[in-house]
Amino acid sequence: MSERKLKATLEGNNTPTKNQIVKFAERLAVPPHAFFMNDFDIAPSQIMDFRASKAATLKYGRDTHRFQHIIEVRNFLAVLYKRLDWEAPQNLFEIDLQSNPEQFAASVSKILRLEEIRDEAKTKSDFYKLFRNRVEELGIYVLQDHNFSAEIDGFALYHDSFTSNLIFVNSAKRNHGAKSFTLAHELSHIFGKRSAITNNYQYDNEIETFANDFAASLLIPRGALIEAIDRHKFHFFEYNVAVSSATRLSNIFKTSVSAMLVRLSKLKYVDASYPGQFIAGFGKNSFLDSQKPKGGGGKDGPDPGVIDLAFLGSRAVSVMTSALAQGLTTSFEIFEHTGLSKKRIDGLMIVGKEKSLVKESPHAIAF
Repeated sequence: MSERKLKATLEGNNTPTKNQIVKFAERLAVPPHAFFMNDFDIAPSQIMDFRASKAATLKYGRDTHRFQHIIEVRNFLAVLYKRLDWEAPQNLFEIDLQSNPEQFAASVSKILRLEEIRDEAKTKSDFYKLFRNRVEELGIYVLQDHNFSAEIDGFALYHDSFTSNLIFVNSAKRNHGAKSFTLAHELSHIFGKRSAITNNYQYDNEIETFANDFAASLLIPRGALIEAIDRHKFHFFEYNVAVSSATRLSNIFKTSVSAMLVRLSKLKYVDASYPGQFIAGFGKNSFLDSQKPKGGGGKDGPDPGVIDLAFLGSRAVSVMTSALAQGLTTSFEIFEHTGLSKKRIDGLMIVGKEKSLVKESPHAIAF
């Protein structure tokens, strides 16, 4: 927008377009609806930013309205969960930075039955979906979307209530192997009772180091990796050979090539410079952890509800559809807090019933 048009807009003599309002909002780090309110205030962030050597409170920046939307959805799910009066887990793993990430990951792996789903999953996509479901069974919402800035891998929203813990995974420019590592990384933050945003594979401080080591140990157990290397006779004597071997190993363990290279470097199989050299290609079309298998579906795209299930996850959809089916919420209230249209909500109800996500709640509390 030109300076003249901007001045006219501020004086009330020009109406900006929808796209201009969105761009203004991104530049000023506020949600678009802020321009239509007499008084607007951004709630202080409770998320810690560990993407540097010194942790600081996260500044939402151009993703402000996206962060606020996820937090609003999380808070609404907590309200619905209370109305449903479902039983919640009584305890969750607790860790500190003095514990051994390898040993802790082994304990978590048994609870999540990761070895079982690794054997069951034929692809990285299969593994991520099963892994996500197992994490949700712990009492944690797992949401994903591709509209966040590319430099955000994901974040964790911790709450001492089991109705409010949430992990967000950024799916932009990331395949299922990369998303699995992000999910494991953020799971470490939930166990550590932290609301945090991080950058995967970067070792800036002890918290990030622990989270990355935990995620790598969880997805790529040391013993199983060494056994696979010996059995398949993998070699790592130069960069291209190392990347090729890491790619094949990532398919075995259903994780990202980046995570595999970092793990191999930690275990002294590859040169310490290889992971950084590989990860520098993030964002390029040729980047292996960005490449996704071609999607299926009909020419008209997925049915209503399918995309929203992928975004919200099974646990969130179960809470919303169960509350709606029992009259504990309304389509309009869901729209108010999530932005979902009636058509999409109806689609979620269909998908929820097909997947047995709509459940009874004998002790429900009316609202």
